[in-house]
Amino acid sequence: MDETVRRRMAFLGIVIVGLFGALFTRLWYLQVLETEQFTVAAESNQVRIIITPPTRGRILDRHGVVLADNKRTGVVTIDQSSYTDDQAESVLVALADLLDIPVARLSQGLDDLQTHPLAPKVVATGLDEDGLLRVAERSIPGVEAKWDWVRTYPQNEVGAHIVGYVGAMSERQHRELIDDGYLPYERVGRAGIEGLFEAELHGEPGRTKLEVDRLDRVQRILADVPPQPGHDIVLSIDVELQAAAESYLRQGLIAARKNVSEDSGFFYPALTGAAVVMDARNGDVLAMVSHPTYDPNWMVEGLSLAEYRSVFENPYAPGALNNLAVQGIYSPGSVFKPVTALAGLEAGLISPRAAFHDVGYYRIPEARGCTGRCTFFNADRAALGTLDLSGALTRSSDAYFYKVADDLYWVDGPEQWAIQDMARSLGLGSPTGVQLPFEKSGRIPDADVKKTLFDISPEAYNPYNEPSRWFPGDNINTGIGQGFVAATPIQLANAYATIANGGTLFSPNVVEAVVSRQSETFGEAVLEFEPRVLGVADFPDGSAVVREGLGNVTNSRLRGTAAKAFEGYDHEGYRVSGKTGTAQAQGLNAVLRRKKEDTAVFVAWAPTHDPRYVVAVVMEEAGYGGEAAAPVARRIMEAVRAYEQRWPEPQIAFVPPQPECPEVPEALRGDPAFLGYVPEGCPWGIQLPRANTPADADGDGIPDVDEITGAPQSDMPRRGAALRRRETRRGAALP
Repeated sequence: MDETVRRRMAFLGIVIVGLFGALFTRLWYLQVLETEQFTVAAESNQVRIIITPPTRGRILDRHGVVLADNKRTGVVTIDQSSYTDDQAESVLVALADLLDIPVARLSQGLDDLQTHPLAPKVVATGLDEDGLLRVAERSIPGVEAKWDWVRTYPQNEVGAHIVGYVGAMSERQHRELIDDGYLPYERVGRAGIEGLFEAELHGEPGRTKLEVDRLDRVQRILADVPPQPGHDIVLSIDVELQAAAESYLRQGLIAARKNVSEDSGFFYPALTGAAVVMDARNGDVLAMVSHPTYDPNWMVEGLSLAEYRSVFENPYAPGALNNLAVQGIYSPGSVFKPVTALAGLEAGLISPRAAFHDVGYYRIPEARGCTGRCTFFNADRAALGTLDLSGALTRSSDAYFYKVADDLYWVDGPEQWAIQDMARSLGLGSPTGVQLPFEKSGRIPDADVKKTLFDISPEAYNPYNEPSRWFPGDNINTGIGQGFVAATPIQLANAYATIANGGTLFSPNVVEAVVSRQSETFGEAVLEFEPRVLGVADFPDGSAVVREGLGNVTNSRLRGTAAKAFEGYDHEGYRVSGKTGTAQAQGLNAVLRRKKEDTAVFVAWAPTHDPRYVVAVVMEEAGYGGEAAAPVARRIMEAVRAYEQRWPEPQIAFVPPQPECPEVPEALRGDPAFLGYVPEGCPWGIQLPRANTPADADGDGIPDVDEITGAPQSDMPRRGAALRRRETRRGAALP
């Protein structure tokens, strides 16, 4: 290698060493001398995630009428954590001058107990753009003026207990929902559909990932996911029927307060009540009323403690936030008697047409070794005379059902609990499954239930330290819907729908569908609620007589217990079947400090021979069912008849009951004496005659003495004529 090449290689080596030396020097400078400077620069460019709340879904009635919506409005919030109490007061004064709103009104927002303590408090809403600009221009620390979506309820208090309301997150909701992208100050469902369908209504929040510098200036957008709006909820409720039912119940309670109780001599308090309208063909809830009620708009902005107490702690409007239709627990009274009737038929202890002579009371036979209370009286100790099963329901004979319940107690085997089994087959004693929160299960008592009640609350259920075993008197009280029996209004409506439609027990639907509002699937049903069948009750032979007796409750000629309430009603065009109930209430009225008055109950379906709609009305401390609850149910049923003309035909989910038609001798076909007792749809429109005196207990039209002695019997046509003569002598109006 010559000298020139060596010099060039040496020069190149020097250059390479110099370059590496410069590189190492720069690295040493950056890593050691400039570490703090670059750390600050790196920290100054950060990632910030902005969460955008979605638009909340709406709640609609069956025709698309909006029950819950959103409106865009200007709001002002204050973050109290930025101030001391004195500073917050001065901020409120400044805002009051800017917005021309009294300081006292603004301070109520700071007192809102529903808003989470860490969330900014809304102090003003409903502002226009000018109002927002005035606040924004002042740049008051901790104060934010912005556009926001606020929940609104256009129908005000109509359907409030079904729709529910939104409010600030509870502590539990705060723990659960913040991880799902909720903001601390968001309003969430707290009751009704708003609460139960919170996930569907809320939607998916949007998330924007931003890179910002240390001055919070946006450098670039790293990711952007827009919010997805919540789904709409379509209810089975008809808002006009709902409004009518609420008005009729309120008027009925007011009317009841003008009547004096014969027991106490005081006016009936009649402060609370509930009503349910159901479609017996598929379980749809068409109206659900609870009184007293409230306007859910009150809850949106939050209430101060004083406002809350004035509205929801009013002793003369107790429990306004509770939905009594699914949460109210009441003794059903005589509306429970069809259950006992069906149980007696199932056990073979009742012959539907056998005569029972009601002398105003029932005494447990001495042979059964009764001690203590052995005699049970009718209401007002009224003697109702000779009745069969149909008449016992029409006239509401307590004595008849006392006997049935007592006889069942002494039956060996599972039939001893026939009343309880029949009640459960009709859905009593367990939640119906309606899509509403906090539904109560009611209570169907037996030996185990009684013992449990005595153990957990002896002061309430066993103040006299009685034995906890099941006595005949317990069964007797159960047979007329008293004692330990308890049911909600929706359970009563559902049970009667089951009787009316022939045995199909539904889980009621108050929600028809969940409908998408997202752009790709707008208007499509995300979830639809078809009729939900819980079970099918197998009714015994003779159940048609039970329906017959209920069909005569509104009949004045047969002295039905609701006849007065249905005077002038269009019985031919839209006949109503039902049952009145007057249930004794236990305990003291907390406000009036006196014994509670009777609860008025009436449950009915119509039309009688084409059961479509069921109405249940319960009015607490309002008196007699036939006088207080039945008139309310009549007006609701008349509204149903008017409104059903615009409803589409529902999906039918049951097999209609078939009438029980006995064989009738040719000689009696067409005899006018029997036409009034014939189930509709039977051949020839004829049914066997019923006994009307104690002398013919088996109801075959032949005196029992003649059957025993073998005395000659007259021919069948003459027996029909004799029956007509007996009815004429007793003053009965023949059909």
